[in-house]
Amino acid sequence: MPSLSAGHRRRRVPDPETSDEGDDSPAPTDSRESGSSKRAKTGRDSSPLSDDDLDQSAMNGIGLHPNGNGHSEDGFQPGAITRVKVNNFVTYEDAVFSPGPNLNMVIGPNGTGKSSLVCAICIGLGYAASNLGRAAKFSEFVKHGKDQATIEIELQRRPQDRSNYIIKVRITREGDKRKWWINGSEVPLKNVQQLVRGLGIQVDNLCQFLPQDRVSEFSGLSPVALLHETQRAAAPPEMLTWHDELKDLRKNQKGIQLNLETDEETLRTQEERQEGLRGDVERLQERAQIQEKIALLESSVPFVEYNVKRRHYLECRERAKEAKNQVVALEAEFAPTVQAVNNKEEYHRRIDVAMKERKRDLQNAERAADNFFTQVEGANEGIKELEQKAKSERDGEQKRKQQYAAIKEKIAALEAQLKNEPPAFDGPEWNAKIRAEEHKCREIEAEQRQVTEKREDLDRQGLDVRARVAEKERELATLNSQQGKNISLLRSISRDAATAWEWIQANRNKFEKDVFGPPLIECRVKDPRYANAIESIFQKNDFMVITAQTSGDFKILDEQLLGASNLRLADINLRTISRSLGQVRNSPLSTSELQNLGLDGWALDYVDGPEPVLAMLCGAVRLDRIAVGLNDLSESQYNALTSSAVTTFVTGRSHYSIQRRREYGPGATSTTTKSIQNARYWTGQPIDTNDKHELEETLKGLRDNFQVMKVESGELKEKLRQLGEQRSTILEAIKILKAKKNEAQLIAGRFQALPGKIEREKENYQSMKEVSDSYRARMREIEAQSDELVLKKNTLSIEYKALIQDIRTAHLSVQEAKFRLVEAASDVESLKEHSSDITRRVEEERQNFERANQEYKNVKSQAIAVHNQCISILAEGNNKEYFETIDKDLTIEQLEQDIDAEKSKLERSHDGNPGALREFESRQLDIDRLTATITSARAELASVDSSIATLRARWEPELDKLIASISAAFAHNFEQIGCAGEVGVHKDEDFDLWAIEI
Repeated sequence: MPSLSAGHRRRRVPDPETSDEGDDSPAPTDSRESGSSKRAKTGRDSSPLSDDDLDQSAMNGIGLHPNGNGHSEDGFQPGAITRVKVNNFVTYEDAVFSPGPNLNMVIGPNGTGKSSLVCAICIGLGYAASNLGRAAKFSEFVKHGKDQATIEIELQRRPQDRSNYIIKVRITREGDKRKWWINGSEVPLKNVQQLVRGLGIQVDNLCQFLPQDRVSEFSGLSPVALLHETQRAAAPPEMLTWHDELKDLRKNQKGIQLNLETDEETLRTQEERQEGLRGDVERLQERAQIQEKIALLESSVPFVEYNVKRRHYLECRERAKEAKNQVVALEAEFAPTVQAVNNKEEYHRRIDVAMKERKRDLQNAERAADNFFTQVEGANEGIKELEQKAKSERDGEQKRKQQYAAIKEKIAALEAQLKNEPPAFDGPEWNAKIRAEEHKCREIEAEQRQVTEKREDLDRQGLDVRARVAEKERELATLNSQQGKNISLLRSISRDAATAWEWIQANRNKFEKDVFGPPLIECRVKDPRYANAIESIFQKNDFMVITAQTSGDFKILDEQLLGASNLRLADINLRTISRSLGQVRNSPLSTSELQNLGLDGWALDYVDGPEPVLAMLCGAVRLDRIAVGLNDLSESQYNALTSSAVTTFVTGRSHYSIQRRREYGPGATSTTTKSIQNARYWTGQPIDTNDKHELEETLKGLRDNFQVMKVESGELKEKLRQLGEQRSTILEAIKILKAKKNEAQLIAGRFQALPGKIEREKENYQSMKEVSDSYRARMREIEAQSDELVLKKNTLSIEYKALIQDIRTAHLSVQEAKFRLVEAASDVESLKEHSSDITRRVEEERQNFERANQEYKNVKSQAIAVHNQCISILAEGNNKEYFETIDKDLTIEQLEQDIDAEKSKLERSHDGNPGALREFESRQLDIDRLTATITSARAELASVDSSIATLRARWEPELDKLIASISAAFAHNFEQIGCAGEVGVHKDEDFDLWAIEI
């Protein structure tokens, strides 16, 4: 072992060839001591390990810090611990440890401070004590009774550094604080951690720093994890990066390969299917060509229709021109006659206009007269209003004269009241009386609340008791039923099984399928005579089995019933059955064959229950392969059974089990016979009445308790009634006091208001007097306004009379115009009668022209509409040349014949699979996409393969070199203890499965 010295202890290192004690055993001592050591320690004893012994240590040839640049003159690697000093740390008061250059283990007897030293190294290098499985708070490492502890660790310098690194930490118990120094300068923790990482020290890596409390964790590392930690501890940082990149590349490579294989297989399948559809597709394409031709012919209909419409349009245009010319000729021939009629019609029109103007003049005169009449009426209304206003003034003055006396009397009465002052109003005294009564009321209300709360609490208790009574009554009713008897029996046999069955019934919604309870509950013996035989087949646990139908339900039952965090039941059995009874049943003989041998049937035939439970019992107790019979067998029947396929049967009071040794021939059989007991469970007999008696006693106690509560509740109700009456009496007294107070307050208030009232009445009297003083002036103003309105009315009446005369004149003018209009109309009618033939002929020609012109317009609009259709079709750009070459003389009938001919061809052709073409085209797109994807994937795979090969060529040799050096040291150390061993690398196609092989 390397040197490890302390200021206050001396320990000799055992000979590695003679000592194989563990860490916790005291090391044997050697009587020989060396006069020299690897390093000189001033004032301390050193280990007697020689230079040769140091070279043979376990770390021989392997550096803990592969990133260092070489050894120091005394053999220390960069980052190696050269000194550890602790003060007031755990059990150490003051100690210095000076390990040798090959330190790789700290051993010693129990209680010598090994763990404290290791904790000091861990904490002193900036790591948490959790890496050791120790205390979480740093203050817990301060020696008992001390306020502070210090750790100082000296680390070997790198070749380019001037001196070693001295890391110091001071732990203060109060506040759990730490302070750090490097080479005497105070620094933050992150600087210490940065220095430690730079020196390749990894206290959190079990391959580099292994506390005794984490040995089991290290031994539990998988070979894959061991390789990762080894690289992390002993390899350059880029090695881990390369390994991670290779893992990612391999994962990507596998994904690409898998996708490529899938795509290639899919492509082959798609191409084969494509060839199978080609015949159908060709037929469909031929059919599609016919359909396209039909569509093209049908699209030609607007063009042919346009040609027909255009020819019709030209014909109608010529007819309209001829009709118009005929009208013009007739109008020229009969122009003088027509002109005379027109002149007379013009005279008639002017007379009509003149009459309308005279009517308007008459209406204007009437409106003006109406306006003046309205003004006259308004003047009349104004006169009436003034008369009413004068009357109101007179009435008001008369009323005021009457009120003067009343106001004087009221003032005298108020002044008399002012002389009689009422008793003074004492508000505080009244309030004190009212508050005293209110205090009594609040006391009663508080008592009411207490009684009410007590009664409500009692009522709630009563409801709880009633609920419990109902629950116990249901339990008693259930217990009296057969199902209840079975559950009671189950509880008497196994409380765990009964608890489990109750939980299942309450949580059925959690299961995928039905979960069945124990056969004791779910099953029964069809014929009680066979109960002894059937029960002899069962063990006790077989009666308690709970059956699930799916693995998921079984898992739920296992977690809920047996799990440590749930019910944690012990005395239950869980089984799962996924096959039906028909699939499970495997009886070696039919029932008739069995009866020929003297037995009644198979045990399964005499048990009734759910099929999944019966199927489970076929596997558990072989109900389908054990025969039963009520009568004993004859010797011949027994001999026949021993040579049959039946191996177990029950007859009478005996259970038979036949063992056959085929290797010794058909006659080599042995039979085990045992007597069967009377049935205990499926007997149909009444069960123990203890549960029923206990339930009845509980129910009686609950009912008695309820009656007591009922009586107490009635007493509380009566007390509430009495308190309510007392409260009502007090409230009535408060009401009376308040009324008296209000009355006294009102009287006092009225007396205080008397001076104000007297003043207001005097002011009222004065204001009324002022109004009376202005009465004559107001009356004179009303008379003046009335005289003005009378004058205005007379003036308007004179003007209205003149307007009436204007209306009469305008009316005569209108009558004259009417006479002339009638005369002109008569003249027009007379002329029209003389020229009626001429007019009729001209009108007929005009109508002919209108019809021809309307037909021309209709045909033109139809042609334009069809023409627009043609333009839309041509705008689509399809078959433009075909449409332009359509025969101008082609008719719709001829085109329809061509379409019918093509449709006949289409009907004669077989339509095949209607979706084949669509499927063919869709699949062809998929094939094209797959081909492109495969090409891209192959290129990507080649690129990934190249990247893996390049990166592996860099990483694998370095890894082999590292593991080889570890293996050499490993083999050397094993050789020292007489063993052989090596370390290698397991190389897998997947880089995340590469592992250390020891």
